[in-house]
Amino acid sequence: MVRKEDQNCRNLRFSIHPTPEQEAKLEETMETCRRLWNDLLSSRVELFDVYGLYPDSRLLEKQLKFYEYTNNIHSQVRLNVFERVQQAYFKFLDDIKNGRLKGSKPKRGTFVKREDVPVGKLSYSIPSKNSSKFIQYDGILPRGHPKFKGKEGYHSFTYKQYGNGWKLTGNKLFLSKITSKNDLIKIDINNDIIQGRPKTCTIKKEGNKWFAFVTVEIPDNPGPIIPVTMIGIDLGLESLIATSDGEFIEPPELFREAEKRLAIEQRKLARMEYGSQNYRKQKKKVNRIHRKIAKARNHFSHCLSKMLVGKYDLIVFENLKIKNLVKNSRLAKSIHDAGWSRIVQHTEYKAAEKGKTVEKVDPKNTSQICSVCGKKKKTKLKLADRVFECEHCKSSLNRDINAAVNILRKSKAYKDTVRLAGINGCEVGTTTTSSVTGLQVPTMNQQLLNLVQGRDFLRVQ
Repeated sequence: MVRKEDQNCRNLRFSIHPTPEQEAKLEETMETCRRLWNDLLSSRVELFDVYGLYPDSRLLEKQLKFYEYTNNIHSQVRLNVFERVQQAYFKFLDDIKNGRLKGSKPKRGTFVKREDVPVGKLSYSIPSKNSSKFIQYDGILPRGHPKFKGKEGYHSFTYKQYGNGWKLTGNKLFLSKITSKNDLIKIDINNDIIQGRPKTCTIKKEGNKWFAFVTVEIPDNPGPIIPVTMIGIDLGLESLIATSDGEFIEPPELFREAEKRLAIEQRKLARMEYGSQNYRKQKKKVNRIHRKIAKARNHFSHCLSKMLVGKYDLIVFENLKIKNLVKNSRLAKSIHDAGWSRIVQHTEYKAAEKGKTVEKVDPKNTSQICSVCGKKKKTKLKLADRVFECEHCKSSLNRDINAAVNILRKSKAYKDTVRLAGINGCEVGTTTTSSVTGLQVPTMNQQLLNLVQGRDFLRVQ
């Protein structure tokens, strides 16, 4: 969905429970959208890849009315499919323009040079105003090009405007051309949760379940508050996070726990005949395991980010280049399983809604500099070295805690706060003792466990 810069939106996910008749109409709508995607993409391929023409968006939009089979879906849903194709092509063109597809070479025989046009340095490139330098399409699309969707490749459709095709009435959902006014879809929703103006509704199928993703425009976030409690966080694998106040959160390793079961199910799938009925059943089992892992990881990330935002006013992460880190084949699986980016993303939007600050700093030398004396270690610290020992001040501490303190001290917001307050050091706001006299606050691991199990310590206090 394209949003304006001044819009503050939030996506909410709810389960829906259609009747068999409603589910059949949802499936029919999904299939119509998939067919429309393929037809629009086919037109694009013919005009763009074969003839080197880039048609105007308005001309293609007018073409929608010629697809008579789309009369069974709402006009806003049909228009959204067109916008998805457009956005996919815009991304493809942007990747070519910025050189992100330079290293990708088509398979031999996939593309041939056009006889009437000299080809540029790239196998496919942006045409100039005077001439086209596109290679001819020969049946297989290159890397980065929008792909045609199979029956299992299209999973969602979107109503673009509230009141124009979709509407919420209590815990009932109205979808034009799918439900009638007297036969609405039941949705697991509490209207008190939607604190804003509904914008769009995306219906998505995940396995055998259906979900509604409601985009809500919420009021502007409050202005940033002056931080009192501050924390630096080092992201890692042995400890998911290490904080500058000396606490650790152990990684849940959700994928590792399900890996043996997943291997058994995938092995069964590999032995079956591709496309058979048993193959499709077994594929659903494999997909169900992946969905459970993703759901558990998402829940854990929400709980961890909620706990951090509830305790601290300033949270400082290191700005890691995860795409480069996963190039290490020995660590790639563990890095993906940790879900660092999701944790940072969830923390950022939760903090913004409460006027708190999340900052990302350059991770360079955070593990090599002593947090006590500020001098760099002479010999580079290896990944296996878990204790930081300074040759200058003879201090010894956990390497992750040392890095977390350095991350906090690199923060511009932290430096400004310390300078204004006249405070020296990183002791400000890093205490874990409760403000209630005589009450001992549980460790961070215990607080996170309470949140994951539904016992919110911060709310109880």
